[in-house]
Amino acid sequence: MNWKLILFVVFTFVFTIIMGAIQGIANIDAKYIVLPQLAPALAYFVTILLFKELFRPIVFNFNKVIFVKVLFAMIIPISLFTLAFFIGKLLGTDVKIKPDLFPIIFVMLLGIIIGGIGEEIGWRSFFQPSWENKMPIIISSLIVGLIWGLWHVGHYKNGLIFMLGFLLFTVSASIIVVYLLKDTRYNIVISSIFHISINIGFLIFFYNNLENTKLFLINGFVWLLTAIILSICGRKYYCIKAK
Repeated sequence: MNWKLILFVVFTFVFTIIMGAIQGIANIDAKYIVLPQLAPALAYFVTILLFKELFRPIVFNFNKVIFVKVLFAMIIPISLFTLAFFIGKLLGTDVKIKPDLFPIIFVMLLGIIIGGIGEEIGWRSFFQPSWENKMPIIISSLIVGLIWGLWHVGHYKNGLIFMLGFLLFTVSASIIVVYLLKDTRYNIVISSIFHISINIGFLIFFYNNLENTKLFLINGFVWLLTAIILSICGRKYYCIKAK
């Protein structure tokens, strides 16, 4: 089964290249939508067409419990980015927020929503629970977070230290969001809102600082510390295999 999941990752990278090419050829402005974000969803559909035994439904429902978890999914990323940003300022990092950013967010919002859902269909609705049949939740979260981070090939140009900070963030975010998804059958609403909040947080705090290695490293450690605390507090959950 593992090689089939690896094939899903290969499909994701292939579709990323294809969608990136389409975006360039069609001259679609990334302010409106980033087509490569749809690659994990496309890879999911191709994978389950080829291997029907891997099919996992995309769970979509809403109730009081989901509502509370959605609130946390909105608040946590923005709060951690805010903390990292101001720690960076206290440490003398040259960081600033673009003054006219909110009109940009408004323009990009639909694309952010579509992109977030497109990624989470692949990463958290399919890839994460598929690994959890074979290993503890904490290990599957580490795997998904690492591959999710490495998939962002556009960041490679910023160097090894930058990528270290970014991978600390993606692995930690993967550990955090999976706890929010506990007992929800990987509800796409929660994971998508978490992802959308991450993307909005990046726009607010990193739009003007995309090549600031120090800030990304600080951000990575802020998220890592949060993930470690959560893993210790919820160790019974993280050490079990999903059923």
